[in-house]
Amino acid sequence: MAWQLRQGSVLVYVIWFAVAVPLVIVGLLVEPRWVGWFMLAWFAVLLAFTLAMRMADGKLQKAWARAARELGWRISAAGPEVLERWPFPPFDLDPAAEVAEVTSGRHRGREFVTGEFRHRVRRRNLGFDFLDLQIDRPLPPLQVLPAGLGAVAAASLLPLRLDVAGLPVRYDLFNGREDHAQALLHANAVEVLNGVAPFGFSCEGRRFVAIFPAYRDTTTALAHLDAACDLLDLMPEQLWREGEQWAATRSS
Repeated sequence: MAWQLRQGSVLVYVIWFAVAVPLVIVGLLVEPRWVGWFMLAWFAVLLAFTLAMRMADGKLQKAWARAARELGWRISAAGPEVLERWPFPPFDLDPAAEVAEVTSGRHRGREFVTGEFRHRVRRRNLGFDFLDLQIDRPLPPLQVLPAGLGAVAAASLLPLRLDVAGLPVRYDLFNGREDHAQALLHANAVEVLNGVAPFGFSCEGRRFVAIFPAYRDTTTALAHLDAACDLLDLMPEQLWREGEQWAATRSS
């Protein structure tokens, strides 16, 4: 719902009509001369809300662009070639998916690409922010997300609840093996996740993609970037070995 409202999609107008039609009916039955005022007031509320969302989004984009320039990162409006990096869910489920607001650069010795992923699931327009971090060794297929992100990042997949002590919110497994997820979410990794707003990740082979709620402020986005790097630095050797074995079976 939040994504739909921020995007100003058709859902906004559906909501408008859902409220406007009962007002018209009530106005016709009770006090017809107030119908116009009701309709005008409701339209003004909708217009003000839409404009406020657009202004807030513009401020977020300008703040991020300023920070990216100061850090020497590169920004582009779109990145269709980025989609070819991820031949695994949720990125390969919608052939018409798009990537926008792309930023690329280097942080803590790792090349990265970040931006906004937009796709459709069962006629719903959905989206989230992503961060693709460079890794030198393969990882096994795995997708772990906080429950609040599952609806937009893995809407077509069935979750398995993860029972991990200390996590700030409920996390679910959408792809991969549960023992791999448990191995990754060790005590130090949980401490990292506790230090920032909840986020998830997908990995497979030589791709590791962190997944975040859209419309984050710059401070939160930079904190997420550090936290994602920390997760990779804390990745158990067991998972790197499992990834190498998985990659070997794929190539044979």
